[in-house]
Amino acid sequence: MGKQCCNIEIGGWSAVPTTIAKAFAAAGLVREGIVRWGANPATSKPGVYIVSLTESLDTCDGELTEAPLAAVEFQRWLDVCPKLTLDGTRPTIQPLMDRIRHFWISDEVILYIGLAGTSLSTRLSQYYQTPIAAPRPHSGGYFLKLLSNLNQLWVHYARCSDAERAEDLMLQRFCAHVSKNSRRALQDKVHPFPFANLEWPRGTRKAHALRGARS
Repeated sequence: MGKQCCNIEIGGWSAVPTTIAKAFAAAGLVREGIVRWGANPATSKPGVYIVSLTESLDTCDGELTEAPLAAVEFQRWLDVCPKLTLDGTRPTIQPLMDRIRHFWISDEVILYIGLAGTSLSTRLSQYYQTPIAAPRPHSGGYFLKLLSNLNQLWVHYARCSDAERAEDLMLQRFCAHVSKNSRRALQDKVHPFPFANLEWPRGTRKAHALRGARS
């Protein structure tokens, strides 16, 4: 039987890490399908998707205390982005890895929540195919490309007509339920987005202090 997410009391209410089922339920949706990272869902309809450490709908199976970062991908990132800076200076691999590591939420299994305004299959294909630092076709959520377990991740999806609203509700639910301890450990405590979500709502970005991070 899967491990249930633990309850953490915060100011009188219970903060429970967000399961896949709860994230979709926040938008009035249920998961329609699941594929491994790199595989396309069998639908060309618009919708929302979640990239996760687990295939489970309602447990925290698969959570990882530390971010499984891939040093080789950080070197690749630096190589293709000669103007990349951290806190205003050109970083070496280690401080860059340390900065990204502090956006990992150790008791959550959801790493990214995204939308497909036209086709889930097309949008996910674009996400898979976009190399680290490339500006298109899907440059968002690029922190995922820095993980050593990328090909072990799961993609859960659901069709819906208003994907932007659904994504907003799902991210709102996630951020509202990040535990006090997890939030305290984050680099940006004000914006406890899933690990690879860098902006929400539009115009509000994680305080990562990176510049020139895309080629």
